[in-house]
Order: sequence, then C-alpha cells, then structure tokens
Amino acid sequence: MTNGNDNNKLRIAFLGTYHPAVPTFRALAKKGWICIAVLPEESGYKNNELLDCILEFNIPWTYNINEIVNYSPNILIAANYPKIVPSCYLDMFPCINTHWSLLPRWRGVHPTAWALINGDENIGLSVHLMGNEFDTGAILTQDSMRITPDLTINEIHVKLAQMQASSVIAVLEDYLQNGHFTGYEQDHKCATYVPQRVPIDGIINWGNSTSRIEGLVRALPLPKYPGAFTYLDSQKIIIVSAKAADCPPYHCTPGQVVRVLGDGSVWIKTGDTCLIVERIAIEGEEEIKEASKLLKRGMKLGYNPQIEIAKLKNKVKFLEEKISEIEDKIRK
Repeated sequence: MTNGNDNNKLRIAFLGTYHPAVPTFRALAKKGWICIAVLPEESGYKNNELLDCILEFNIPWTYNINEIVNYSPNILIAANYPKIVPSCYLDMFPCINTHWSLLPRWRGVHPTAWALINGDENIGLSVHLMGNEFDTGAILTQDSMRITPDLTINEIHVKLAQMQASSVIAVLEDYLQNGHFTGYEQDHKCATYVPQRVPIDGIINWGNSTSRIEGLVRALPLPKYPGAFTYLDSQKIIIVSAKAADCPPYHCTPGQVVRVLGDGSVWIKTGDTCLIVERIAIEGEEEIKEASKLLKRGMKLGYNPQIEIAKLKNKVKFLEEKISEIEDKIRK
C-alpha cells in the first residue's frame, strides 16, 4: 500500500472528540505534525477536554471539516471522531481511522460496551485506512489488552486511549521511514456489527446470564454513563456495582432477592446463577447506598409482563366503573 510522502513532513488534519482522543492529539502535537483540528458540532458532544489541549498547543481548529483543505494537509487522522468523513478526502491523501475493537469484530458504535456486555476476554484497538464503508479498511496495526473482572469501561477507556496514542505514532513513524503504509485487508466474512446504544438499552433482563448482566453494569457506570437499571415496582433502581456470586443453585424466578449479606450486598437470581449487587442508586436521589438498604430477601426486581398486564386491566376496569358512576349521576 503506497502513499508517497514526498516532503517527509506530516501535516495532519486531526479529527476527534471526547477525552479518549486527547493522548493521541497530544502525542502528535508534540511532534509538530498537526496543522488543523476538527471537532464535531458543539451540540451534543463534550469537546472541552480536547479543545483545551488544542488551545494549549495553539493549533487552528474548526467545526467545519470542509475547511481542512485551506491548511494543505497531507494526511487525515480520525481518532474517536463520530462523524462521516466526506469520501472526496479519501482520494486526496491517506485517511486513517482508529476503532476500539479488534476489527473485523464489533464494527459500528460503542464497541467497548458491547465487548463487556458479551463477555469478551480481550479488547483492543485497530488503526486502519478508511474505506468506503465504516470500519472496513485495511488494518495498519492492532493492539489488545485483557479484560479483568475489576475493570469498568472507564478504566478500559483510559488504557485504550494510551495504547491508541502509541499505536498511531508507531504507524506514522513507520510511514515516514518507508514512504508507504503496510497493512492487510480485513476478513469481511468474519465481521460482526453493533448499533449505537441508547439509555433504554441499559435495562436489565434478569433472565440473562450473570456474566451478561455483570458486563452491562460494568459497561454503564455512573456518572459518565446512565447506568444499568431495573425496577422495584415503579421505582427505578440503578445497579452501581455488582459481581458474580459463587453460589449454590437457586430455583426461583430471575430477579428475586435470594440472600442478604452482612456487608450490605444482596444476591439476586439471574438466568443461570446469582449476581451480587453491592451498591445501588435510586432515580432522583444523589446518594449511592448499600443494596440491602432497600432490597430485602424475597423482593422481586424487574417486570413480569403477565402481572403488569393484569394490573393494568384492573386499573382500566376500575376507571371504567368510576366513569360509569359519574355518567349515571349526570343523567339523573
């Protein structure tokens, strides 16, 4: 894969957002390689940390990607950038993307969350050339780390951000030395895809396996994320911390509290074993508390559709009777 670098001087158009892009930006800026930075539109994106870094290095920046041609870049790097790069740039100079999965696994949005939820043992990042479709281009380098049980998505992102900076620098230094990129095509037959997650996706299905529910909790920790949640009657409960229980078999309905421990945690039945829920938060309250402050043995979390439909029918019947009584009084 040859993309000549005639003047041996990189002029990078850097596209990024959020704190994970900061280590990569800083590493490139220290080498004097960035000529223009692009952030996505201000609305809906938390650009403050990256913008502070851009201003620290006194590098021009814009929200409008079409302005990058005014700075004569000879390479484009998108690090944690959520927008589509216009295809015209792919023909003008090399365009590189970073993606936080070991492509072709987990193409799409929020791959680290999906990796945790699905119980992956390892997680990684890919530095790849951009193709005509998202996350499909030739791989330039990959790096990975083991997902240990103590890691939440926040700690994983910190580690991946540092790995990303090192990987991007290594790719570019190799490019400067050899005058071309060396990579390999992805095996598209092995690709898996994941969609963007929304807050409602955090609802816990207690019929799922313990490992999947634990992964959901670790993927959505407060306060950066909305949290994995369930309901106790109509009260929304956010599970702040949890782990798998080493427990004997319990034969009961998933979502039932089966044990309360002296340390304030509780065991909740799942689809296969039990989950130790240590701390919870109640929607609308700031305090994070021990699970046993609210959850008692025998309580059932989550919704049973048959029970909820029956409750709703009873409420409708009650309201219909009241309306009928009022109509009778009006007629009299």
